[in-house]
Amino acid sequence: MVYLFALAAGLCTVGLLVAAGGAGYAIAHAPGSRGPILGVIAGSVLVAGAGGAILGSVAYTRLFTVAVVTVSSGPTPGPTSTAGSQTPAGTGDFFRPATDAWMHFSSDTGDYVAGGVLKVWTIKESTFAIGGTNSYLRMSVSGEGDWWYLDFRAPSNGHLVPGQFQAAERAPFTTGKAPGLQVTGDGRGCNTVSGRFEIKTIDWTSAATVAEIDIVFEQHCEGMSPALRGELWMTTEIGVHKTPPAASSAIAF
Repeated sequence: MVYLFALAAGLCTVGLLVAAGGAGYAIAHAPGSRGPILGVIAGSVLVAGAGGAILGSVAYTRLFTVAVVTVSSGPTPGPTSTAGSQTPAGTGDFFRPATDAWMHFSSDTGDYVAGGVLKVWTIKESTFAIGGTNSYLRMSVSGEGDWWYLDFRAPSNGHLVPGQFQAAERAPFTTGKAPGLQVTGDGRGCNTVSGRFEIKTIDWTSAATVAEIDIVFEQHCEGMSPALRGELWMTTEIGVHKTPPAASSAIAF
């Protein structure tokens, strides 16, 4: 429809040009009074010009009018776990918030991910959550301007049970036989990971979600010597508590 308006406006313009040429010819060859001819020409020009202006305005409006579409608001999805392809048991893809938790970092100088920090985050100032299955878990910790993700994967599609897991590789890209470990945060992560972790405690609810976990870990980026060592304790149960360590204390396997 817009193109038809534009075409009509163009034809009006051409008509004005032709009329102007014809008018000039008629005036030049008129034998008598030229007043009536000038009146007819002026009226024709006004009519054609007004028609062209109206058509042009309509075409402009159709071209540059933006349609506003109202989309009904639906429920807002919660955070999802992207740790591997497995769905967190009992929770869909959603993290489950912790009721009590703390995380301790003891990072060497030169460690790319944590940058040499010695620090403890607790439930008082930070938010902790966990999601996953008994073969792949992901935890999130955010607070005091930091945001961390911790991934732990059992080897060979096994289960995460109390004990040590040596020769870990980067969790989402393990060879299948190796356990998986990955600690990322604040926009930093490793391309390749080597390290180990130990699950000191892991308990499950009747819905197959984590009730309590205590895990220590050691991660090296790109095969380098500086390490990020840490411990994360978390519970989703009410009334369970474990005293957090001092930031300067050593991480004990």
